Amino acid sequence: MKQKKSETLCKSVLMASVLTLTAGVAAGCGGGAAATNDASKPAAGGDASKPAAPYKMSIMLPSFNPEPMSTDGEIFKKIQSVTNTELKFNWVPSATYSDKLSATVASGELPSVITVLNQKAPFIVNSVRSGMFWELGPYLKEYKNLSRMNPIALNAISIDGKVYGIYRERDLARDGITLRKDWLDNLGLKEPNTIDEFYNVMKAFTLNDPDKNGKNDTIGLVEQQEPAGWRTMLAWHGGPADWEIKDGKASPAHLSPAYMETMKFYKKLYDEKLMNLDFAVVKDGRQVMNKGTAGAWVANLNDANGIEEQAKKVDPKAKMTLIGALEGPKGKRTIAGSGSYGIFMIPKTSVKTEAEVKQILNYFDKLSDKEMQNMLYNGIEGRQYTVENGEYKKTTDPKMLVEYGMGDSSQLAVLRDEVTTYGSELVHQRDKVWKENAKIAIENPVNAFISDTYSEKGKELDKLIADARTKFIMGAIDENAWKKVTEQWMQNGGSKIIEEYTAEYNKAAKK
Repeated sequence: MKQKKSETLCKSVLMASVLTLTAGVAAGCGGGAAATNDASKPAAGGDASKPAAPYKMSIMLPSFNPEPMSTDGEIFKKIQSVTNTELKFNWVPSATYSDKLSATVASGELPSVITVLNQKAPFIVNSVRSGMFWELGPYLKEYKNLSRMNPIALNAISIDGKVYGIYRERDLARDGITLRKDWLDNLGLKEPNTIDEFYNVMKAFTLNDPDKNGKNDTIGLVEQQEPAGWRTMLAWHGGPADWEIKDGKASPAHLSPAYMETMKFYKKLYDEKLMNLDFAVVKDGRQVMNKGTAGAWVANLNDANGIEEQAKKVDPKAKMTLIGALEGPKGKRTIAGSGSYGIFMIPKTSVKTEAEVKQILNYFDKLSDKEMQNMLYNGIEGRQYTVENGEYKKTTDPKMLVEYGMGDSSQLAVLRDEVTTYGSELVHQRDKVWKENAKIAIENPVNAFISDTYSEKGKELDKLIADARTKFIMGAIDENAWKKVTEQWMQNGGSKIIEEYTAEYNKAAKK
């Protein structure tokens, strides 16, 4: 297993290295004096005794809070001062952001930087291919902070083998099990280490009155309509991260033997009523965990702290513990995500020269210094928070909350590897598990590639498989019927998607 993992990682690093070393930028770009990485120095030909004038730039971003970050606050002032910029932020409500972004790109009237939450969206890919955005990969090695971006994450955001954005970093492998520790203790059970042990714990959580209230009112696993734990459990069973390279060809996860084994495992939990039987219509499984009637949630471990807080309102003794991965046929494995959430892209329509590109990259590089990372995520000590006996206490002062956009300042951040985490014991356990997960995460080998057929038909084909999976788990179809669905997937465009991903993979492998 270690050898295979090493080979996968080496391929990812090699591919990312190729991206980074790609020379030059797209043809047709205007020239200009190269900007220095140090924004405090004057531009070429200027007065060396005077600092360079602040660079004026605008950024379009999604907002997840009712009030945008105050431009009169200390955080905004410090961002401008440290990066030597004159900034204009265009905050757009997250609920309408995708539509607004699409319309903005179509108009051609773009700010200096746009935040793109899905760089594989067809309108973004088409815009890149038409030459609308700057290729940034070749410049990254010139910057102290940007040069240490994760190769796997860079590979994941690339389009046609090139990097056109600065990613917003997230932990690489965030999923695992949020488990009722108090229920384990009540039943005298240890934390599960294998798939079989996990099954036994789910059975005990359902049948053995783990909350000791004398009622048969608990279940083991919570699942939902849009499966939260599916990909993670597939990895436990030895399956791939959405796709794998098999016999020299790209192959989707649902054609792997492990996919069937995982469906059978879910079906076993369903048939024995060890999970919520209404999973197919549940919008948010966390709400079931919050009610204190379920024992396990397999999903983003970032949910754990909130789940524990809500469960304590029902049962003050409620306590969660976290597990990253279980031992399966290929050892302990989990799924690697993209390592980011959205990217910053620089349009050529508004940023005309290489010198301007470098000034914008300098802005992102300065924001990635340790002090700035912490300010964007935590605020300024004494204003947005205080630390008393090691405990982080966020301000309740409305003015101070608006000063950092009630948390939206974190939307500006690029790297977050030097952020100091404050919070409960569970929050620190989460961070520890995330680091352990990163070591055993398997990645999607075609993540960096684009299949035009998938862009056109992917949602329809994904739904075909997802619906059939749900029916299999609920006993509505058998293995023969499942096989017919996979054949239908191939006929309706799947075989073309395989062909396109295989061609892209082989093309990249030859570079």
